[in-house]
Amino acid sequence: MVAPAFDVQKARSQFPSLASGYIFADNAGGSQAAQQVIERITDYFINSNVQLGADYSFGQLATQRVLIDAPKEAARLFNAASPDEIVFGSSSTLNLENLARGLEPNMKEGDEFIITGEHEGSWRFVDSTCILLKLTPLHSQQRSLEEVGC
Repeated sequence: MVAPAFDVQKARSQFPSLASGYIFADNAGGSQAAQQVIERITDYFINSNVQLGADYSFGQLATQRVLIDAPKEAARLFNAASPDEIVFGSSSTLNLENLARGLEPNMKEGDEFIITGEHEGSWRFVDSTCILLKLTPLHSQQRSLEEVGC
């Protein structure tokens, strides 16, 4: 059985920002959102943008949507075994730095970490132990890992 062809135009049509003909590539400041995402965020701001954890009805609704439902949906999307495997944060760089800080007490000399080059700065503070960072190639033409030593 042959898989159906990927419809590029249909995919592009889901991103209103691409209607101008310009391409906005993912960057450190954010990325483009599909119309469905824009609608869900708008719905959140209109209907449940209140204090999480508060005991009044809208606070309970917001808490349910953000802290319970969202991780469940993300776990389903990424095929995670549990919502406990899902972490949200303001940026991947901050998430990686938090991970590094959490792992630091258990790091020992000779440990190796393989990460992408754009996030290697998050590991620079981990200098109490000599660890080896291996940076993955960002382009398919690059085949070797760059090593950043102590």
